[in-house]
Amino acid sequence: MILDANSLLAALAAVAAVAGVFTAAAGLAGWADPPARRRGRVQQRLRALLGAGQDPGPVVWWARTNIRVTGALLAGLLVWLFTGWPMGGLVAAVVVTGLPWLLNPGANATREIARLEAVEEWVRRLSDIHTVGVSLEASVQRSLHTVPAAIRDEVTRLVSRMSASWHPQDAYRAFADELNDATADEVVALLILHIEDRGAGLSRALNDLASGLSHEVLARREIEADRQKPRTNDRWVTIFCLAIFGLSMLSGAYTEPYTTAAGQLVLVLLGAAFVVVKIWMRRMAMIEPTPRFLTAQDRAGGTTTLREVA
Repeated sequence: MILDANSLLAALAAVAAVAGVFTAAAGLAGWADPPARRRGRVQQRLRALLGAGQDPGPVVWWARTNIRVTGALLAGLLVWLFTGWPMGGLVAAVVVTGLPWLLNPGANATREIARLEAVEEWVRRLSDIHTVGVSLEASVQRSLHTVPAAIRDEVTRLVSRMSASWHPQDAYRAFADELNDATADEVVALLILHIEDRGAGLSRALNDLASGLSHEVLARREIEADRQKPRTNDRWVTIFCLAIFGLSMLSGAYTEPYTTAAGQLVLVLLGAAFVVVKIWMRRMAMIEPTPRFLTAQDRAGGTTTLREVA
């Protein structure tokens, strides 16, 4: 391949195009979680793909992803210059950007289990603190010193909202939206009901709820262990396909048809088909989460709806 000024100009234009697509995707995903807002499933998955799942702002988000973005742009540029495939460079940039999603299919499930286990540990500590006669609000504030790292940010924001004179029910519901888990909703529902009744026995109820959370964590870990085999197969299929794509660039006669416009279109279609197959394989090992009950409809319905659920 002869490298001239036109080729370099076209390569720079491709880099700018890829950067524009990535910026648009980042804008759609959003930079930070607004308080008391629950994101949709598609938006959550896009944020996980871009590495923006739990980041507090754009500075931290960019600090954690700039290496991957730079590597994606460089990989796309090198593939284009080496093979002469504009679409091949685009596919390479997308692959590098999505490597965590491609090679670690169980990351989200593992993270959710770790968060639920942290909730169980936090509830036990909350029960111990409340046993000594401390109010619920003071117990939550004191638990901040020993809260597990997996939910430290969420509990910190909960304490901050309570210190900022938020209505307790609103602060706890915002906390539930951030955890975004049906089992965690049970914890928040118990805390909200205690605020409304101020009855005795909260410490025992929290301890019993923590035991139930412990069983839930064990059950989820067993399910994840069963799902590891299809996920391992999925990972090996991905590695094999990426290796074939890389080796094919070294074969001139075999890949010569891809240098044409029709060949570039076929290359894009093959890349799209690969993504579709990956999504299909993921869904084979996916279990739909239990629907939450502390939602926006509950906030609109008021206390009666929550009591009926509890």
